[in-house]
Amino acid sequence: MVNNMQNINNPVIGIDLLKMLMLQLYSNPRCIYREYIQNALDSINEAVKTGILAQEKDGRVSISITKNDICIEDNGTGIRSGMAVKVLTDIANSLKNGVDTAGQFGVGRLSGGGYCEVLEFETTYKGEDVSTIVSFDTMALKDLVEKKQIDISAEDAMRIICTTSTKPAEPNEHRFIVRLKNVINSREILLDIEEIRNYIIEYAPIDYSVLFNSLINNCPQTEFVKRHKKIDKIRVSLNDYSDIEKGYGVKILGTGDAIERIRYFELPKHPQYGSLGWGWYAVTEFSVQINEEKDNCAGIRLRKHNISLDKNILNSCFKESRGNKYFYGEIFITNDNIVPDSGRQGLAAGEEADALITEIRKYFSETLRQVYYKANKLKTVLNKVGEVVGKLNNPEFSSASGPLTKKLQEYIDDFKKATASDGKEEINDIIAIYVNKYNSELKAEVEKHLIPQHPIVEKEPDILDMIAAPVVCEPVTPTHPVKTHSSIIPETSPEIKPIISPSPQQPSILPSTPLVNTPKQKKTVQSKSKVDEILSSLEGGHYTPEQIDLLKKVFSTMLIVCSSSQKKSVIQLMEIAVNSLK
Repeated sequence: MVNNMQNINNPVIGIDLLKMLMLQLYSNPRCIYREYIQNALDSINEAVKTGILAQEKDGRVSISITKNDICIEDNGTGIRSGMAVKVLTDIANSLKNGVDTAGQFGVGRLSGGGYCEVLEFETTYKGEDVSTIVSFDTMALKDLVEKKQIDISAEDAMRIICTTSTKPAEPNEHRFIVRLKNVINSREILLDIEEIRNYIIEYAPIDYSVLFNSLINNCPQTEFVKRHKKIDKIRVSLNDYSDIEKGYGVKILGTGDAIERIRYFELPKHPQYGSLGWGWYAVTEFSVQINEEKDNCAGIRLRKHNISLDKNILNSCFKESRGNKYFYGEIFITNDNIVPDSGRQGLAAGEEADALITEIRKYFSETLRQVYYKANKLKTVLNKVGEVVGKLNNPEFSSASGPLTKKLQEYIDDFKKATASDGKEEINDIIAIYVNKYNSELKAEVEKHLIPQHPIVEKEPDILDMIAAPVVCEPVTPTHPVKTHSSIIPETSPEIKPIISPSPQQPSILPSTPLVNTPKQKKTVQSKSKVDEILSSLEGGHYTPEQIDLLKKVFSTMLIVCSSSQKKSVIQLMEIAVNSLK
């Protein structure tokens, strides 16, 4: 048997690797800010661990954007002078593992080079009196790449484009500074202070506002509150903005909905991979989808070490991708083996990552989708209640008070059914919100119309029944009384029914007084020209003017009660009814 194996001697890592890391690593230029803040987080955490900083909140990141330059400084450990040059010029030789640290590969620090003429690092370690400066001439790297000198290795290229120097420092200093000198690419993005501030708000591992922290502190799920307070957080300032906070407040900016509470959840532990993650979302009325153009916090975000991945990564976990835009929220990954991909746009491939997405998709489908569906149903019913109450309060609709009151009763019954207690706490949150909304905004008005004010005098024609089914009328001769279908003028008074009675499972949230039809109004509805036209064929025939006048009132009321979209169908129904009487 012939052994075709050959020895591997001095393999060359080509200059294209350096080109990729310094000039092409991220498609979104804003990502360089996340990368440098992420590195600062690791350094600050290490400073706390070693006692250089007393606590995490003492760590800070200061970003300065000027006309042409960017400077990012943190007060973490810094790098010892004897190791600084090697650490900063080595490629993918970092001790970071993505488990204990937010960084993973030690290559992201070079990513800023693609946007400036010179990328410079300066670092000082506590107890040393010297700062080390390492500069990369990115224009020289571009020149090498354009000349296609493929025989130059990445190591040789680093020697050509890199220079080092030192300067005196105070022994108690500890810091790391990144400078992008003379930004030439993506200037309109990277040097836009407001643009970058909004990016930091979305992606950086920063604290919440005082108002939102009050929502966290008041949540009865105390175990999760403790976890939430322990997530990684550092202080970030940008020019005149000090201590930038996440964009969550006590209202949803994109809808105006008030946040009633924070609801926490934990994804089930996997039998093989253990803990996967936990999260929170804001409980609101979920009135409409959050407008992303007005609200950068729209959607539930996936975070590792409190650094957000791409904001749309979880959209596909809802059956309808729009579902995620009803929510404010975050999910924190807790499994050490689940890490972001190199660009932090998604997750690196792995079985644990697949298990995480599966559980998120299941929770979104079985619970959160039902949350905004329930909210939509309750909102729709209350809107109908409010519309009917508005008509009942309008004198223009006084002649239709009977059928409108009956319709109001039907909608209240629907609301009662929809607010029956559910087995899921997430659904009960929504029920409680809409019950409170009913009690504060509609209950008094509803009771005013459903509580009897006068004894029954006479029942109005049952117009709603007439709309629901074709009218069948029998022609009569003048020598006999007019005989009409019972759905138009019932011969007996309606049975008095209670509006709602408490169920054993849930206390009644609505008035339990009986519904009685309001007295017949003396005022008649003004005739409509279309009604006159339809009834004109009955004049001078078998029917008396009083009988025709009654039909005018019925038909006119039908046009008042129905919506504009139903008028055409109602008119056709009238014509059919009149034709059957000829």
